Amino acid sequence: MIDDRRSRFADWRRERPFWGGIVLTLAGLVIAAVPLDLVIRFAMVRNYVVFVGLVLAVPVLVSGLLSLAYPQYATYFGAVGIAFAIVSIFGALGGLGIGTFLGMVGGSLCIAWVPADAATDGPSGFADAVPTRIRSWCRGVVDSLA
Repeated sequence: MIDDRRSRFADWRRERPFWGGIVLTLAGLVIAAVPLDLVIRFAMVRNYVVFVGLVLAVPVLVSGLLSLAYPQYATYFGAVGIAFAIVSIFGALGGLGIGTFLGMVGGSLCIAWVPADAATDGPSGFADAVPTRIRSWCRGVVDSLA
């Protein structure tokens, strides 16, 4: 029973940008939590800054969740997450930089994610052949150094 759940979760996780979506969602939570925490603990920040922080944190959080729900659009959600994470520096202190950093890493993971079936296919044209050649050359260099 437990092994069946684990295998189903592993299959579900392989079909989407799991870590990118998780990190992007975590970034949205951090970006939202820092202004709220500063207001509650120290009353250092005005209420409109908290509102701006939440307005900028929600798209980061939602883009992380949507990249998990709709993996075919993970590239777009990753780009939106990165953009709002960077803009959150100006409005919400970017989660003291931690949320911005997590947003950039999670968005980059979402953008870089390739479906498993597309990763095993060969290049479909010249535009795909060049990155494949570069990757194989880099692998050869790394293998020769090891």
